Amino acid sequence: MQYHRIPLQLNNPLGFWQNFEGEERVFWVDRQSDITVVGAKRLGVVKNDEDRKNYAYIFYGGTFFDGDSSPRWEGFDGEMVAFQHYYIIEKGQAFYLYAGEPVDIYDYPVFHVNHDYQELSSASDYGRWETLFKGVQEAIHAGRVKKVVGSREVAFRCYGQGLEGDLEKSSSLPEGGGFYVPSILDRLVENNPGCFIFAYEKNGKTFLGASPEILVRHRGHRILSYALAGTYPKDGTSTHSAQALLEDPKNVYEHNLVADRIVATMESLTHDVEKGDMGILELKNLYHLRTIIEADDGGKSLMEWGHILHPTPALGGEPRQAALPLIRQLESYDRGMYAAPFGFMKDMGDGILVVAIRSALVEGDQLYAYAGCGLVEGSDCREEYEETKNKMRTILEAL
Repeated sequence: MQYHRIPLQLNNPLGFWQNFEGEERVFWVDRQSDITVVGAKRLGVVKNDEDRKNYAYIFYGGTFFDGDSSPRWEGFDGEMVAFQHYYIIEKGQAFYLYAGEPVDIYDYPVFHVNHDYQELSSASDYGRWETLFKGVQEAIHAGRVKKVVGSREVAFRCYGQGLEGDLEKSSSLPEGGGFYVPSILDRLVENNPGCFIFAYEKNGKTFLGASPEILVRHRGHRILSYALAGTYPKDGTSTHSAQALLEDPKNVYEHNLVADRIVATMESLTHDVEKGDMGILELKNLYHLRTIIEADDGGKSLMEWGHILHPTPALGGEPRQAALPLIRQLESYDRGMYAAPFGFMKDMGDGILVVAIRSALVEGDQLYAYAGCGLVEGSDCREEYEETKNKMRTILEAL
């Protein structure tokens, strides 16, 4: 497929996003690789790695479980998709890339909107979490699992909007009401410099978030993955230091389950596996334990490694074959794209897949936020529940 390139400098890449209202579109910010991609209007489904070479940039958004058919996630099918129109900022250069005919691009402003919203979840939310927690602990004590990642879905409704600061004096509110996605995305970019910012809109729904976790990155003949597990809050009543997290037995145990599984999986399929030292990833509200693991790609592609590694014990549990059925049984909702692989690759196969955590699904005036945490022997039900609330702040602070 032949793409044409035109230099184009916009004030904000989300201005490009707004030119394609109602179209399937995707937004991606990867500060590690110094690239921002906005894609719009589906050109085609990329069938396999060989077909990938026919397209410039390819998006992939999976679902956590294969064949998740719940109505909320209808149409989100785990495809590799190429788009007709792209706005790219890469290594300081900004350009419009298109296949077929170009369209006139207007540099839309991005307003910051303060949403008036309310949580819709019932008082039984903590009761559901207690039930999940009890079920996981019973499985741990029976020796069936060592770890299970439990998660929550929390619903919110928007009742109104207000523009931030002086804009209110000179600008009108965005039309349509409900949650204003460009504002949420712009705040996610501003608030989370250590994260990958993503969004995928299809059929009037937008899945978005800010993930700190790399499932797999592919560059040349090397792959890289994060073991990211073990968390302390940076503020609030149970604040801890980064050093305390490094020395906490429960969190270190949980972290090592993830790191050891990723290393073992890589070593079973390739050589030259390098496990870095466990350290701290510091985010706006949280500290995480992180180990970076690299290896030769063993002749496998980004997508192949994504399917092999997903879900790591940081998102599913350990062992995987016992943890995943427990998640299906104990969680009261379908995960859909939450915690699933999400990312971009180029025509020659280099690219990155993150896991779509710290995320939400937006549909009009409804928003469903998602967060989870690892449950192991020694976990405390209330503390783990509070951890999910802290992780959900990534979304709520962008509203």
